[in-house]
Amino acid sequence: MNNDQEIEKDKQKSRRPSFISQLLVQGLLPLKTNSEPITINTLISFEGAHENCPTEDDLVPVVEQLCRHHPRLSGIPTSGFSSSFSKCYFEECDTIDPKDMIRSVELDCDSLNDVITIVDEEANVCLRHKERNLPWWEFVILSNKGEAESIVIFRTDHAIGDGFSIGQVCMKILTNSDGSPIKDFLPKGMKSNKDSVLRQSKLVLAWKLLCGIGKTMILPWRRRDHKTAFGKNTLGRLPYSGIRKSIIFDPIPLPFLKELKNAAECSLNDVLMVALSQAMNEYCEERDCPMLKKHGAKTRCKVLIAVGFPSERLHNGFCMSPVDLSIGVKGPRDRIARTRRITSDLKSSLEPHCTMVLGNKIMPFLPSFLTRLVFHEIYTKYHFIFSSVPGPADEVKLAGKKVSRCRVFVRLVVPNITALSYNDEVHILLTADDEAISNVHLLPALYMKGLVKIATEFGVTVPEVVQDAACKAEGQLFDII
Repeated sequence: MNNDQEIEKDKQKSRRPSFISQLLVQGLLPLKTNSEPITINTLISFEGAHENCPTEDDLVPVVEQLCRHHPRLSGIPTSGFSSSFSKCYFEECDTIDPKDMIRSVELDCDSLNDVITIVDEEANVCLRHKERNLPWWEFVILSNKGEAESIVIFRTDHAIGDGFSIGQVCMKILTNSDGSPIKDFLPKGMKSNKDSVLRQSKLVLAWKLLCGIGKTMILPWRRRDHKTAFGKNTLGRLPYSGIRKSIIFDPIPLPFLKELKNAAECSLNDVLMVALSQAMNEYCEERDCPMLKKHGAKTRCKVLIAVGFPSERLHNGFCMSPVDLSIGVKGPRDRIARTRRITSDLKSSLEPHCTMVLGNKIMPFLPSFLTRLVFHEIYTKYHFIFSSVPGPADEVKLAGKKVSRCRVFVRLVVPNITALSYNDEVHILLTADDEAISNVHLLPALYMKGLVKIATEFGVTVPEVVQDAACKAEGQLFDII
C-alpha cells in the first residue's frame, strides 16, 4: 500500500464514527426531553483594544487548515434523528468557502458579564440547520470596542469529537508566542496511566474486569441523587428548558492549586472537586436544605466525571463515571480523604474501559428507544457533569494575536462545570438553568471560599486574588437570607 492509499484509508476511518458519535448525531436522549444537540464551545479571549482580536481575514487560513487536515471538519454526517441506529459517516462537502465558517459580531461592552451574555446568545445558534448546509462547527468573532475582553468562540458539535479531541485541534491552530508550533499539552501519563491498569496479573485483571462489568451494567439503575436545595428543580427534569446561563469563576493561580495538591497528597482534580463539594455544602446549609439535614454525611450528591481516552484523531473516546461529592462530610481533611479514595479506586479499576465497551460494542444491539432511555437515566439523575482539561502551560497566539485567557463550556441538559488550565491559571465555567436553580450565581464565590478553607486546613498560603474572590461570598449570602 502506497502513502496516498494509507492517507485515504486514515481519512475514511476518521470519517466513520463510533457508535457514541452516531448516537450524538441521531439523538442522544428521547424526543420528549426536547434536548438540543450538544455543543462544545471554546472561548479564546483577547485583552486590550479590539484590534488585538483576530479578524475574519485572519481566521480564513485557520479554517482552510482545519478542513484540510481533519475529515470530520470538512464533512456533514449522513443521517439525522432516527428510530433505528443506522451506520453513518461524515460525507465530505464539495466546496467550503472559509468565510462561511466564520461569523462576526461587533460589541461595545465594558463588563465581562455583558460579553458572556452575548456568548450565550451565540451559543444558541444551531449548527445543524439544513439551510446552513455546512460542517457542524464555526468560529464566532466577538470583537469588543469596550473595556471588556474580545472573544473568539470555536464552536463544535459534540458528534465531531469530545473535549480532548477538540483540545488537540486547538493545539494545531494555536502557536507559541514566538510563532513556533505548540507541543502536545496533554500530560504524557493521561493515556499511559489507563494502559498501565491492563499491565497486571491475569488473576487481578479478571477480578477487576468482573467488578468493572458489574458497576457498568448497573450504572443506569444506581440511585438518584437526593433533591438538595441546588438540584431539587433540575434532577430528572423533563422536558429540557432550553435555558442555559454561563457563569464565570475568577481565575485560580495554578501554582496555588499545585501547593494544595502536594499538601493534601492528592491529585489536582481531587482539589477541584473537593472545593466544589465545600461550595455545595455551604450553598445547601445557607438555604436550610432539608435533605442535607436529614441525611448528613450520607447525602447523595454526585458529579459525572468525563473520563477521556485521548487519540490523534477527532473522535468521541470518553465515558462518564459518577463520583460522590460527599457534601455532607464535615471538614476539608475528611472530604479530601474520601474523594482521594473514590478517585483512586476509579483510576485503578477497569470501569472506564468496560463503560467504553458497553457504549460502543453492546448498546448498538439494543432497541434505539431503550438506548436513549438508558442515557437519559444516566445523565439526569446527578447534579453536575464535571470535566477538567489541561491547556497550554505558556502564553499562546491565535492568528498572530496574543491569547489572554481560554475557557470551555458544554451545552447540556445537565448543569456542567468545566475547568481548563492555561498560562499558569485555571479557568472554570459553569453552565446551568439560572431560573431553575435559585441563586446559582453564588457558586463561584462559594467555590473560592472552599479553596480558602482547604488551604487553611493544610497550612497553604492563600493568594490575594483567591482571598478577594472568596470575600464576595459573605456579602452575597447575607443579601439572599
